[in-house]
Amino acid sequence: MPDYWIKISEIEHEDFNRHHYLVTAESESEAKKSALKFMERFIDDDDNPEKIENGYTFYNNEIIVRLDSIKETTKEKFKDFLLKLHTIDMT
Repeated sequence: MPDYWIKISEIEHEDFNRHHYLVTAESESEAKKSALKFMERFIDDDDNPEKIENGYTFYNNEIIVRLDSIKETTKEKFKDFLLKLHTIDMT
């Protein structure tokens, strides 16, 4: 089964955060279903998120979580990205 790189944006007031996840699924549409199911529980304390296009809002629209993109990738490419993102190069 192919791997898919899922990019999710989280907006709270004026703070913007991007989250990256790897999903293994049979197709891009299955990967999207998995991502949306995960996003529905993104904020544990809100038992009643509101469904919006490609995402959810939490706490009466205080937090917006939206699926930005899905693209087929490999575990190696995803690991390389995470390593670059979380490495401090002091040279």
